[in-house]
Amino acid sequence: MLLRPRLVRAPLRHASARAAFSARPLVPRGTDADASTDTAASDAIVRLVAAGGGSLEADLDRLFPALSHGLVASTLRALTDRGVPAERFFSWASLRRGFTPSAHAHNLFVENAGKLADYRAMSRALALMSQRRLSLTDRAFAFLAPSGSSRSSSVEDAARAVLRVLDDVGGPCRASGVFSLVKALASTGEFDAAVSVIEETQRMARYYNLLVAAKCKAGDFNGRTAEACGLVETMERSKVGEVPNSLTYEIRTYHACKAGKMDSAIRILDQMFLANLTPRITIHSAFIKGYFYAGRIEDANRYVNDMNTRDRHSTNRNYSLLAKLLWKSGRTIDAGRVLYELMEKGLRPDHSAYAKVAKDLHKIEQGRSGF
Repeated sequence: MLLRPRLVRAPLRHASARAAFSARPLVPRGTDADASTDTAASDAIVRLVAAGGGSLEADLDRLFPALSHGLVASTLRALTDRGVPAERFFSWASLRRGFTPSAHAHNLFVENAGKLADYRAMSRALALMSQRRLSLTDRAFAFLAPSGSSRSSSVEDAARAVLRVLDDVGGPCRASGVFSLVKALASTGEFDAAVSVIEETQRMARYYNLLVAAKCKAGDFNGRTAEACGLVETMERSKVGEVPNSLTYEIRTYHACKAGKMDSAIRILDQMFLANLTPRITIHSAFIKGYFYAGRIEDANRYVNDMNTRDRHSTNRNYSLLAKLLWKSGRTIDAGRVLYELMEKGLRPDHSAYAKVAKDLHKIEQGRSGF
């Protein structure tokens, strides 16, 4: 039984040209030598592919009898960096006996086509991914990241072109493709282009949440807060019933707590309750930890007490988390008091928290008794 506590407050070396064209199977073994060999091999492949010619596939067969996923990936990246079309190399690799390009390689192939604005090749790449039921990731659209000379308008035009290809191909790639396209644009700060994609597809909460998270993360709640709030207001005006959802508020709350803007976080939480949305336990954890690590222990305790009324389902976990944090910081007696308050409400604390706190309280009582 838990006792009622007293109230106490080496740089890589490139292989020779001859080694690069060696017929020895290239099987990576995770060593520097293997990485160097893959680098030399991918350089050799890029030179062959760039040169083209009718004997390309035969030359690749002769010089590279074995493939690895690492070699294929590094070659695709190198082809993209140098502006060389990768479709012919990818087709050859796909036909190799005993080798199937990974989902990552397929995404790199899409990136290559996008970098070269070859949307026909992109369409074929996406059709192949749909056929194989592979998902697109934001890596496929990394070419949309603005360069020093690119303008937002050109990025937006490219995003629209990609969206047209996704619509034409359809299938499994379309859903994962739109999500990854929005994510890629948001992560590089191309918010207008991302919003344009959302408006042309479907106003789904998961798309908007990507933008909210990116804005909060980019500004760390300094300068981007108003934009994030404005985006949520746009979501609220949408006729789609699912936006904003619980995750929208969780993202904003998390970043506010992380930035130490606890008052802003509380206002967001109040908005959530007004929208009749129930906070997930992760939101409560963000608040409790935010207050605790800011040294605002009384505020953390007040939050836990308030949520006992506003969200009773979270009471057990909230009290247990606060007790764990207090125990870890050496405030064992305060931790015991928190658990005692929980048990007085007729609830059982988290077993791990209870066991640790009870054990240390017992040691304290023994010390006071002189045993």
